[in-house]
Amino acid sequence: MKIVELTNIQFDEYAKYHPLNNYCQTSKYALLMSEYGYSYDYIGFVDDSNNIQAASLILTKKIQGRTRYGYAPKGFLVNYYDQALLKDFLTELRKYYKKKNFIFIKFNPEIIIGETSLKQNFVVSYNGNVRIIDDLKALNVKRRLELQEFDLMMPKFNAYLNLKTFDLNNLCRNYRKKIKQGINKGLSLTLGGPKEVEILYSFIKNKTKNSLSYYRNFYNVFNRDNSIDLVFIKIDFEKYLSHVREVYDREQAINDHFNELIQMDPNKKNLNAKMDSDKKLQGYKENIIKATNGLKRHATDIVAGALVIKHYNRVSILVSGYKEEYKYLNPNHFLHYAIFERYKPYFNYCDMNGVSGNFEPSSPYHGLNQFKVKFNPAIYEFVGEFDLICSERIFKKLIKTSFIEDEFNKQ
Repeated sequence: MKIVELTNIQFDEYAKYHPLNNYCQTSKYALLMSEYGYSYDYIGFVDDSNNIQAASLILTKKIQGRTRYGYAPKGFLVNYYDQALLKDFLTELRKYYKKKNFIFIKFNPEIIIGETSLKQNFVVSYNGNVRIIDDLKALNVKRRLELQEFDLMMPKFNAYLNLKTFDLNNLCRNYRKKIKQGINKGLSLTLGGPKEVEILYSFIKNKTKNSLSYYRNFYNVFNRDNSIDLVFIKIDFEKYLSHVREVYDREQAINDHFNELIQMDPNKKNLNAKMDSDKKLQGYKENIIKATNGLKRHATDIVAGALVIKHYNRVSILVSGYKEEYKYLNPNHFLHYAIFERYKPYFNYCDMNGVSGNFEPSSPYHGLNQFKVKFNPAIYEFVGEFDLICSERIFKKLIKTSFIEDEFNKQ
């Protein structure tokens, strides 16, 4: 068998039927990354009858002079369980790219080796896929360890929600309350277009290394075949005002009732109930002011947004954020709920993106972890990140000069 170059059509046709297919192993992703300093190859591993046995998008970049490195985002499309095929494929791939002056090819297969959840108290149950790590090491492939949380090219742990079984009623009381309040306060889902990516970017610009143009290009490239949505949560201030006035009026009636009781019997129970009602009324007054001020400015406003990639049986939340001034509406909770509800008739899973894997309160990502896990997803641990070395001598030199760490920390 041998390595050959494929056309984008040949590659996409093979990739879409492969068990490890993902949105990073597509010609769309290659086109996107070509805007950011990468060239790319579509390679196939074919038998004597020219049947493709494995394939991959390889993003390529110059290091210095004629030397280059490669990156197969989310891994090669090969049967990692077939040790003979895997050995032959990696051997021929190493030879093929060594002739092209490549130093290494980085890859991070989307293969699950463990699963955990909130119900399991975050104890990971590992499966038979862990042997793939030893199989790769036996083929002189270097595995990069995660020394710090989120220091690999792709998150090692991702939260996956089963959309077919998702039910608001199964969430914790706090989340149910926040989401139902969002519905009552006039929050709803709407879709945006290419000119509105800037709105989403204003919500996320302080927590991403990527530029506005990156997300614009991402949307434009993946929208060519309708495989991405720009999802927004908007607030209807008229509905919001109507709701809080109604709630206020109900509470005012309760408050009046306790006033009457206190006149007749000022015991501790009645006084405490009156004080609780006073606090609620004050909160509802503040909400009326917020809703009234919002309505003066405009009838509706965008409070949160996300880019959602649609790929075969799953959707993936690429990035999400919300407008800080509307934090009191819990827009992020409602955003995720609305995404799950929108896509569950058409897709099986939602990839909520990365969690840190360290679920202790001491983790700097504890808030991120807690937000996601309370939606009751499964937390999957992937097999990790590897380097297929084409030139051992230069690779060791690059390690010593910290080039590899510096280069991939930019991603």
